[in-house]
Amino acid sequence: MKIGVIGSGVVGQQLGIGFIKIGHEVKIGTRDSSKLIEWLKIVNEKGSVGSFEETAKFGEVIIIATLWKGIENAIELAGLENFTNKVVIDVTNPLDFSQGVPPRFLASVGNSGGEIIQRILADSKVVKAFNFVSAYIMCNPKRDEGMPTFFVAGDDEDAKKVVINFAREFGWDDISDIGGMEESIWMETLAMFWIHYGFKNNHWVHAFKLLKK
Repeated sequence: MKIGVIGSGVVGQQLGIGFIKIGHEVKIGTRDSSKLIEWLKIVNEKGSVGSFEETAKFGEVIIIATLWKGIENAIELAGLENFTNKVVIDVTNPLDFSQGVPPRFLASVGNSGGEIIQRILADSKVVKAFNFVSAYIMCNPKRDEGMPTFFVAGDDEDAKKVVINFAREFGWDDISDIGGMEESIWMETLAMFWIHYGFKNNHWVHAFKLLKK
């Protein structure tokens, strides 16, 4: 499958490497291709780099992995029509870093980041996933203390199945579908908890486990 990644930071790069390892083709869209010189050396001919528009056209599945402040501009540059009817994986968190760290949380109930992106991409099947752990854990979930829980939310059941299958290929074996896109607010607040714990303890390899028994 062809995977288009909108965003060339560490999240986009690590997801790109992960998808290539499980057999997919990946193109990363960026405003600055020089940021991806080392990434291209790692992935060799299995990955490529292009503009946001080229990447959105390329992807059968599109991942949005930009900083929150750049999302609307990135989607505009990519072209709304290039997202139509596609599964879009929203890996973002609605964060404001303008006052330093830890960042300020911008979402609210009924106005989560996932819901905002789904409204912008009204003709796409947006799924919230991967936003609640470090980029380095997204495709390598097993921890020394066990396997964390993978959370997913979205309005399209078939699209969620696609993302859940990707997660299983990455090694996630405890998966919790928490419902429609309106539930993505809880995944984003979980991410804020993850971030605050990280800054308080200078620890960035933690993850969460939902215990059910």
